[in-house]
Amino acid sequence: MENESKDITVHSIAYQGPLPTSAEFSGYEQTLPGAADRILALAEKEAEHRRKNEDKLLEESINLSRKGQIFAFIVALVSLAIFGVSILFKQPLISIVPAIIAFTSLAAVFMGRKNNDK
Repeated sequence: MENESKDITVHSIAYQGPLPTSAEFSGYEQTLPGAADRILALAEKEAEHRRKNEDKLLEESINLSRKGQIFAFIVALVSLAIFGVSILFKQPLISIVPAIIAFTSLAAVFMGRKNNDK
């Protein structure tokens, strides 16, 4: 037996995106008339679905941020009320903690608003 060598050639094509290449489109259309239109319609429906989901996610993110800001504002108001009451009753040491909570909550509200504007 002699040493026989065989050459193997591998050919591959890669593309990225929801649609096939124009050559493949024409091949689909020749094989099954109307297939190209169906592929385009499928890609359009998928893109519309993706955009709707992105809109829902964005809206939910805005709502969640708004709820966080409202909660931080309420915590700040309650803390300021406790701070005021403790000052009225001449308890300055007790008033330090609510004052810190109030100021950090207010800072969180304004920092959250500033970050959402970007």
